[in-house]
Amino acid sequence: MDRVIKIIKREFKTKVLTKGFIIGTILGPIFLLGMIFGPAFFMNLSEEEPLQIEVVDESAILFNPLIKAFDDTLSNGQPRFILIPIEPRVYYNRRENFRQRIEEGETSILLILPQDIVDGGEITYLSRSVSEMDLIQSIRRRINDEVNQIRLKQAGLDPQQISKLTRRIDIKTIKIEKGKETERGVGQEFITSFIFLMILYMTILLYGAGVMRSVLEEKTSRIIEVLLSSSNSFNLMMGKIFGVGSAGLVQYAIWSLMSVGVFFVASASAPKLMDQVTISRDTFFFFALFFVIGFFQFATLYAAVGAMCSTQDDAQAMSVPVTILIIIPFLVSFMVINNPTSDAAQILSMIPFFTPMLMFLRITLVAPPAWEIIAAIGINLIAILFFVWVSSKIYRVGILLHGKRPTVPEIVKWLKYK
Repeated sequence: MDRVIKIIKREFKTKVLTKGFIIGTILGPIFLLGMIFGPAFFMNLSEEEPLQIEVVDESAILFNPLIKAFDDTLSNGQPRFILIPIEPRVYYNRRENFRQRIEEGETSILLILPQDIVDGGEITYLSRSVSEMDLIQSIRRRINDEVNQIRLKQAGLDPQQISKLTRRIDIKTIKIEKGKETERGVGQEFITSFIFLMILYMTILLYGAGVMRSVLEEKTSRIIEVLLSSSNSFNLMMGKIFGVGSAGLVQYAIWSLMSVGVFFVASASAPKLMDQVTISRDTFFFFALFFVIGFFQFATLYAAVGAMCSTQDDAQAMSVPVTILIIIPFLVSFMVINNPTSDAAQILSMIPFFTPMLMFLRITLVAPPAWEIIAAIGINLIAILFFVWVSSKIYRVGILLHGKRPTVPEIVKWLKYK
């Protein structure tokens, strides 16, 4: 046991005391928090600046109604939209000047409303960027509503009466969890779950592959022969896996502490921003738990791959099946996001290799029964013991072999050795 602890300490120090680990530990929370808070922050930031819209109304009947349609205000009381009328004659005589003003940022948007807009004419939207889909759809919807009002009046109908009869019904989404009701936005849980899932996928892949690289480096440099003189192959393999895994957990712990600190500061300084971000403490716990489960499943296989190979090219080729076992659950997770309570999602979340990502995703989305979580963890712990047994058999023989890659029949023979 003492030898295993020494190997764990060695691997831990080797991974932690590197520039890559330190840089990744610092940049990780920045990336995570940027992904979580970024959209909400920039949305709030953009809404605090009045948007100037120049309107060329060729129909001569829409500009005044549009002033009422664009009557939003900012939190500081200023108008959200500033509509400026432009005479069609002035615009067409000085078209290049108007376009230059847009290009230089003096004007945000210029709208051209055609003379036949009531009969189905097309609006022209000019701006430096046409990627702001929400804004464009909002402008289109407001103009369309005002045009419809004019059409109804021309048809002899009462627009207000029709508006009452056809008014839209809103929907409020409330999540029931642990006997409590929590109002959640439709996209909130999707974004949060996807970000955590992406980090889980990347860290399992990177740290698992890190075990393979470490084994391969020691094997090709012949250091492994010196290490085996003071310990057996099983202790060496487990020490390496635990050492690299503990480095990953330390990184997770640092990320969590930094995230909690940022959330605390953000909740005090920007409560409106926090209304758009909701992450429970359970998420961090299961995030670390399923990282451990996923890491051990894949790290044992990567360790076996590293022991079987003598060159980096061989290792990359032989690690493809293991990497595919990580990629497939990640791709399946998109199906689970759409329907986390389906039979397929429930079954797949119990299966080794799929559990770390799919069960974590289900927990963040629907909070499955406790027995499902316990059963999934139990099944995967048994699977890990089996993978450790298989990998240790391969590791014991392959770690001292050099030359060509072993064939499948040869690997099967290694498993039969006592």
